Amino acid sequence: MNVVRALVYQGPQQITLEVCDLPICTPDEVIIQVEAVGICGSELEGYLGHSSIRKPPLIMGHEFCGIVSSIGEHVLEVAIGDKVVVNPLLTCGRCDRCLMGKGNVCRKRSIVGIHRPGAFAQFVAVPSANVYKVPPEMDSGLASLAEPLAVAIHSIKLGIKPLDDLLIFGAGPIGLLTLQAARQMGAGKVMIVELQQARLQHVQRLGAEVASPDELEARIKVVFPQGVNTIIDCVGVQATREQALRLINPGGSIIMVGLGQDKTLLDVNHLVRQEVSFIGSYTYAPLDFQQAIQLLLQGAIDVEGWTESRDLAEGPTAFQQLVEGKTKASKIFLKL
Repeated sequence: MNVVRALVYQGPQQITLEVCDLPICTPDEVIIQVEAVGICGSELEGYLGHSSIRKPPLIMGHEFCGIVSSIGEHVLEVAIGDKVVVNPLLTCGRCDRCLMGKGNVCRKRSIVGIHRPGAFAQFVAVPSANVYKVPPEMDSGLASLAEPLAVAIHSIKLGIKPLDDLLIFGAGPIGLLTLQAARQMGAGKVMIVELQQARLQHVQRLGAEVASPDELEARIKVVFPQGVNTIIDCVGVQATREQALRLINPGGSIIMVGLGQDKTLLDVNHLVRQEVSFIGSYTYAPLDFQQAIQLLLQGAIDVEGWTESRDLAEGPTAFQQLVEGKTKASKIFLKL
C-alpha cells in the first residue's frame, strides 16, 4: 500500500477525507498503523481557524494508539507488531530548558499533528523514542487517552497537594480527566463548573460537586466554607479566567490549562494585592505520560457515557457536531 486515507485540514471548518502518500520511515522512526485517534479540544479550535500554529493543509491528530508496522534501521525499543501509544511532544534534548528537565517548554519543541503529519490517517511516522508499548488486549480508544490524561496529571502536580480541595472550570475531556486524576492523586473535595447540563451529568455520575457559572459563588460558600485555594481552568476564556481570579483565596493558585482565548483583560492589581499565583501548564513531562498509561492500565479512569467511537470517514461530521454541541459525547475516537 503506497497511499493511505487521511483527514486533511484545509482551512476554517474544512476537513476532507483524502488519499495521501504513505509516510516514509527514517532510521530513527517507526511507522504506526493507527487503530484509534481522539479528537482534541485544541484541534476543534484549529478546525475553527482559531489556532495560529496549525497551518493548512495539515493532517492533525496527536492522541493515538496503533500497531508498529515498520521500523527504522536504528530502532531497538520496539518491534513490528507491538501495540503502542505515542507521546506526540518532540523535544531537542539539548537546549537549556531540556537540560533542566523542562522538555515540555523546549525551545525547539514540535508536536505530531501540528508541525508534522499526525494520526488522522491510516499510518503515521513518529520517532521511536516517543513510543510506549501497551498490552495487545488494551482497548485502543482508551489507550489514546494517555496524552490528554498526561496533560491533566501535569496540571495537578503544579497546583495541589494531597487532601487539597479543587475547583475545575470545564467538564470537557480534559476537565473530566483532571477530576479523575486529582482523585487518584489525593485531592479532597472537587467541584466542576460547566455550562452544558449534559456534561454536568457526567460529573455527577463521577461523584464530584457541580455548579453552573451563574450559581458558582453561592455553591462555593456551601461546598468550600473556607474558600478554595486551587483552581484549574480547563477552558481558558475571559469569563473563566476572570471568575477564577475573583473566587480564589488570597495566596491561592490558578492553573491555566485551557487555550480557548488568546488575549484576556484581568484585574492584575487584585492578583498582586492578594498574592495569587497564575501558573501556565503546558503538556507534560515524560513521567506524567508514563503515569497516565499506568492509570489507564489500572482501570482508574472511567470513560462511560462521555466517549464514543466513529469511523475515520465520519471525521468531518464529528468535528462539526463537536463544535456545534450536537453530540452527547465530549470525546470522539476515530477508529481505523
